[in-house]
Amino acid sequence: MTPNLQETPDLTSVRTLVTSVTKLANELSITPSGIYRWINVNRIPGRHIIRVAKFYDVDIQDLLPLTGSDKINTAKPLHKPRATLETLVQVHDKGMTLDQASDLLGVPARSLHLVMLHWGDELPNLYKTLEHLEAKEISLETACQRLKVAKYTLHGIRKKYGYAPGRRKPTHQKPQASKRRETQMSMALDVIAGRVTAEQASKDSGTSYRTVFRCISRVTTHKLNELAHWPQSFRAALAEELDRDLPNYAEKWLKVAKDQRLVLKKRSKDTPTPKSWRNLALKRLLVGVLLGEGTVEEIAASRGADPAILVSLFSSDLSPLGIDFDTLQGLPVAHQIAVSDTLQGLPVAHQIAVSDTLLAAIDRKRTTA
Repeated sequence: MTPNLQETPDLTSVRTLVTSVTKLANELSITPSGIYRWINVNRIPGRHIIRVAKFYDVDIQDLLPLTGSDKINTAKPLHKPRATLETLVQVHDKGMTLDQASDLLGVPARSLHLVMLHWGDELPNLYKTLEHLEAKEISLETACQRLKVAKYTLHGIRKKYGYAPGRRKPTHQKPQASKRRETQMSMALDVIAGRVTAEQASKDSGTSYRTVFRCISRVTTHKLNELAHWPQSFRAALAEELDRDLPNYAEKWLKVAKDQRLVLKKRSKDTPTPKSWRNLALKRLLVGVLLGEGTVEEIAASRGADPAILVSLFSSDLSPLGIDFDTLQGLPVAHQIAVSDTLQGLPVAHQIAVSDTLLAAIDRKRTTA
């Protein structure tokens, strides 16, 4: 692994964390443009969060606030220059050619031609209406009647041709009480997740100890002295459930671990990723997928198995926790870490026994083929 040259990484944002895009891209075997996309949306995809944490030698829990999708769903509408309609009116009146208008505006002639085809003889009316509306000579309702469009359509037309009004100032501010509740909610989730202690939260917020405990009691029935005995990964999963209103998986999984007397050991950031997955137990394969050490397809290929069979076995192995593999993949990273901690607490004999199931399934697949 490439050594980290930054002793104290800045976890404020993805931009401050990633000091070298090229080095991180090479470590993760992805393109630098992918890293720049993370920086642009300030999010690290969950499937990479484990390896990023290892690369920068930071705790996974500290990177959870930066975890999320790197997809951008915002559309980019094509806006025309402000002089487009005035120029096209001259083209409509035979005052200039379409090619001359294209050179003047710097807009492709085909794009201008489509505008003229769409509006036809209504083009001069459109230009005059938008001009009168901007000068406040007519009302919005009158403009809609002239153009025979709805209000929301007229707003889009104004924006497209450079006539959109400036951004309105908010008419009222958010109530102070609402801001205070959001701050207290964030503070309570940080304490529940174990990111800060109750004492530190009290100092940072300038409130009393009693206020901190009262804020925690508003979001969960679990007491802080009870949560102190929970593993860190389960506390982080519980905080995610309370924040996103998810089903109560963390409490149920912890109960399963206690009933089976599993020893939930503290996670190690330095657990080496195996060079080959072939002779490893099924539990270790599932943990590797959950921790982002490899994909289902990569692990299945190393075992000579069908990925669908591997997913089916993973779901079967997760059945005592009341969840299947696909559902688990859709949960926050904190839940996947909690499940990996639970799986690693199983006895080695049980892991080997389950691994034999995978080998038997592979043999049956080859025999059938």
